[in-house]
Amino acid sequence: AVLRMRELVDDMVLVTDSALLDGMRLAARTLGLLIEPSAAAGLAAIASHDLPGRSLATVLTGTDPRSSLLAQALEDQAGR
Repeated sequence: AVLRMRELVDDMVLVTDSALLDGMRLAARTLGLLIEPSAAAGLAAIASHDLPGRSLATVLTGTDPRSSLLAQALEDQAGR
């Protein structure tokens, strides 16, 4: 799997916990999806980094967020 990834992946970036919550909010607000933080990593990376390319894609997987994180993301969303 790692060898195949090296062939396909151009770059990897890091995202903060705050960016993960922002990604959860974005998915809830725009897509109506309640996703867990790891599922929001791709959205967080796209939103918080100036990534090259005209088109970007990410996989959204993992729809079992902890209730405390979901509440935090939705509370923050209501305050914005």
